Amino acid sequence: MKQAIHPLTLFLIGAAIGWFAWPHAIWLAPAALVAIPVVASRGWAGPFLLMLGYHLATTWGLIHGTAVFFPSSGLFLGLAFWVGSSLIFALPYLLYSPIFRKARSVIGVPYAGVLTTVFLSAISTVFPPLGIIGWTSPWLGAMSAGWTGVMLVMLGIAYATLGRSQAAAGLAIGLSTTATLWAGSFALAADSHAPAGWVGVNTNLGHLDSPLSYIEASMRLEQRTMALLHNGAHVVLLPETVAGPWRAGTEAIWRPVVRWTAAHRNQTVFVGSFVPHGRGYIDALVQIHDGQTRVLPDHIPVPFSMWHPWRPEGSFRMAPFSREPEMTKVGALRVGYLICYEQLLMWPALNLAFHNPQILLAPANDWWARGTDIPAIQRASAKAWGAFLGVPVLFAVNQ
Repeated sequence: MKQAIHPLTLFLIGAAIGWFAWPHAIWLAPAALVAIPVVASRGWAGPFLLMLGYHLATTWGLIHGTAVFFPSSGLFLGLAFWVGSSLIFALPYLLYSPIFRKARSVIGVPYAGVLTTVFLSAISTVFPPLGIIGWTSPWLGAMSAGWTGVMLVMLGIAYATLGRSQAAAGLAIGLSTTATLWAGSFALAADSHAPAGWVGVNTNLGHLDSPLSYIEASMRLEQRTMALLHNGAHVVLLPETVAGPWRAGTEAIWRPVVRWTAAHRNQTVFVGSFVPHGRGYIDALVQIHDGQTRVLPDHIPVPFSMWHPWRPEGSFRMAPFSREPEMTKVGALRVGYLICYEQLLMWPALNLAFHNPQILLAPANDWWARGTDIPAIQRASAKAWGAFLGVPVLFAVNQ
């Protein structure tokens, strides 16, 4: 009976951490990382079961979201994405015990625990190829408190690896880590406001599913944008893809804005669009400034729904190793951007850290995720990245 209960207990511990952490208390998420070496001492499958429970609890919104995006697939495809992705995220942790044993003989127990945990979590949710689908990473909770939070979580992992003899010290580190991350979450909420005159436009356009719907949306948004510019907005950010494909007709609709910025060089507009590229597209922001347009491409579009290499026609470009930073300038300000799905991930945001942005743009198109916790998770992730980078975040979301 004990053998049957034990694996379920480990699974439920991970599920409880994930359920309570996302999206409203992500500072709790690193508890999963601290728990990994503890459950590893109970058996080789412990870390796998813990992280499987964690990811199943954080990604359940895929069931409903997939059914909305792919209405002909019914419930089955959503269940497959939910269970399949969670299994993939958890699989690297099956290697915890053999890697830990080898590292322990070289660098000692606590360092081996930290190294093994960081290495496997990086494979699972940071580095491509798994990093292009690895959302709700437990490291994001630590990131919200900056490098201090990251180092405290590593210290907590080290003490947890030492086992029961260091239980009191481990508890103290766990409590201090939680307090630091909790404080980081409050600092994040206090400092996330964009500069005065920077306006993110939220819309309720729903699913734009035809060329005519994109034209109508562009015409309405162009008028709304012009009104904001007339009222003195310095920067206007529009949601992801709301302008549709950036072709000659779309450019013609937005030409009044282009002309306006030629005469008002202190004003800039970012339009969510997708730009023709080969047989497919690039998900992008079109920056309109000084009478010119510039395409700002993303690096990682949503797999399956946007990026589908098995059917190149209409597929969006995937470029996780692009050397072109997701950065631009507005006046003297260095501006970073993460387009929709990228806000959930570790890899593109960590790349931004090397370029020292001063503000972060976070456009999204979440019509398909209404009724799930995915938009809230996305917003929490973007705010965590803003806190880690020490910059305000400007949101613009279509629902």
